[in-house]
This record gives sequence, structure tokens and C-alpha cells, in this order.
Amino acid sequence: MSAPIRKPGDPTAAPIPAEAPRAPTEAQWAAMSPAQREQAVAELLGSESQEELDEREAMAEGDPHLDAKMEARDTLRAWFGRRGRRIYIGAEIKVYYPGEKGFTPDVIAATDVDPGPRVCWMVSAEGKGIDLAIEVHYAGDWRKDFVDNVARYAALGIREYFVYDIQRGHIKGHRLPSTGVRRYEGIPSRAGRYRSEVLELDLTVEAGRLRFYADTAELVTAGELVGKLERMIEAAEARIEQEQARAELALGRLSAAILMILGARGVPASEEARARILGETDLGVLERWLQRAATATAVEELFRETAGR
Repeated sequence: MSAPIRKPGDPTAAPIPAEAPRAPTEAQWAAMSPAQREQAVAELLGSESQEELDEREAMAEGDPHLDAKMEARDTLRAWFGRRGRRIYIGAEIKVYYPGEKGFTPDVIAATDVDPGPRVCWMVSAEGKGIDLAIEVHYAGDWRKDFVDNVARYAALGIREYFVYDIQRGHIKGHRLPSTGVRRYEGIPSRAGRYRSEVLELDLTVEAGRLRFYADTAELVTAGELVGKLERMIEAAEARIEQEQARAELALGRLSAAILMILGARGVPASEEARARILGETDLGVLERWLQRAATATAVEELFRETAGR
């Protein structure tokens, strides 16, 4: 016996998964008022289809995945921020091309734009698409990162696409050819490094981590920079302590020499005078007292100051 056919609206019918919403086409966007555009963006960000829920669940690959992409984002932001280059670096930000379903690369870059924060990358509003996407693969959908995205990102005109495979410790780079054909070509490795023309940096994997190089200079992460500064401060403090120890030793030797000369010459020093000599911390004063100790007939002569000293 065949299963009964349920009509739409039947409360016993299984829900039909909604298709992922698409961004307005260029014509639709151009016809919208600013308020309508704002509402369209809010609706896109506020709606989530079963397809997007599945994609988000597939992206939940644990700490190795999250740490790698956030470290990449923060490192690149810091690097370009120090150089004042107008380039936007984002992570886990929704990207909408006209008439297309949204997608969320792990890291994106767009050149010659305001680097300030965004809630999404709406191509129609920005006036351009993104220039680079990086996917960090750990335990998610292999086909999405290594097959589907290669075709999709090339078709959208994203200039470069890199996939960092954490478990294999490997990078695969793709770039659109200069001919304008929207089909990626592989980026060759140069001694384990893959050049990004968009970032003007090399990508590589070292010690199990994604790293970036500007020529021979490695881009340090924020945590590494803090650690480096802490080590510099610790070294400076150690030098100061050593200098203070040497200064205290010199003062102690001068004080001891003054008392030794006075004792050798038979000049008595009271406890008060001895305490004053031993407690003096001005090197110049102790040096004057040392000179006077050689000729003084009373300890008070050490402490007597003259106009010319």
C-alpha cells in the first residue's frame, strides 16, 4: 500500500527545507532605496535555511580550525594596519554576490577598500567582490573546500583561493589567469611557499601552523609580538638589576675603603659616622670622602663641605 499523499498545508506533512536566500540582483539593488537596501541586508542576515544550517554545522571543526583562521585574520590585520594599506581582512563573514546564495569563507581579503568592520560583504554595496579567500580544512567537508569552492570561487571572479589543510600540513593555492578566463590555475610552490599577489605575501606551513612572509621577514602573530615584548622587558629589567647590583657593590667598596683608611690612620669614627658613610648612595660624595680620608685628622672633616667642594 502506497503512502498517502499529503497536500501543502497539511500539518502532518514533513516540512520542506527552505532554499538558501539569494542576494538581490544588480538591477534589484539599483532600484532600492537606502532603507530598502538596509532591510534587504537585515533579512539576509536574519534568515537561515537548512542548507546554511548544515554548512555552519560542517564548519564547526573545533579549536584547531577556529584558532588557525583567527590567527591568520589577526596577523594580516596587524600587518596591513601598521603599513596603512587599504585592505579589508575578515573571518567568518558572510559574502553575497548579486543574485547568488551567500557563503562564508574562513578568511577573506578585499583590496583598495576601507579596512573598517563590517557585518557582511555585500558586493553590490561595496562596488566590488572579494579578491582572496582562504579556507582552513581540518575535519569538515573535503569536497567543499577542495572541489566545489574551486569551481564556485573561480566563477565568481575571486582572484585567489588558498586551502590550508591542517592535518596534512599542506597548502594548495589557486589563481585566476590574466587572460580573464574564470578557471583557476594552480599556484606553484617555491621552496614550500605559495605567493599571494593579492596580499603581496608568501604563505607556508611551519611547525604545524599557517605562516605569512614578506620576502624574508616572517609576520609574527599578536601573541608572539606580546611574548617578544615581554622578553625584551624582562631582559631590560635584568640589565637594570645587574647595573644596580654593580653600583651597590661599587658604593659598598668605596664605603669600606673610607673606613679602612680612617682606621689605618688612627682616625676614630663614631657609630653615627660609620652609619652615615655606609648609608651614602651618591658615588660622587663617597669619592670626595675617600680623598679627604687620606688627610683628615677627624672624621667630621669628611662631611665638611666647601664652596668649591
